[in-house]
Amino acid sequence: MTRAVFRKKEGLYINFEVNGHASYADSGNDIVCAGISTAVIMSINLLDKLIPDLFEVIQDDAVGYICLKNIEYSKMSTYDISIVTKIIDNLIETLESIQANYQNHLKVKIEN
Repeated sequence: MTRAVFRKKEGLYINFEVNGHASYADSGNDIVCAGISTAVIMSINLLDKLIPDLFEVIQDDAVGYICLKNIEYSKMSTYDISIVTKIIDNLIETLESIQANYQNHLKVKIEN
């Protein structure tokens, strides 16, 4: 099962981690894993275009782990902060949609 955990502090996302394999199908045929990976990587790429060098990504493909952390809100405009929030909110909505259809393969959690 893949687990996605999003952490917030004072209304802002401070990090998120996506960990594990969906195990819906064999490697190369796992549509759940493909959907999760696409959503996460697309979101990180969008953030990188908007706020390059203002966050850190740790990734380990062998174990299916990716973490976005150390988001430097203090170096962003109010507008950029709102866009960052919307991108991460959209990622959560996408993953929750996948979770609704594949509950045994993805668990999404938001911690405040």
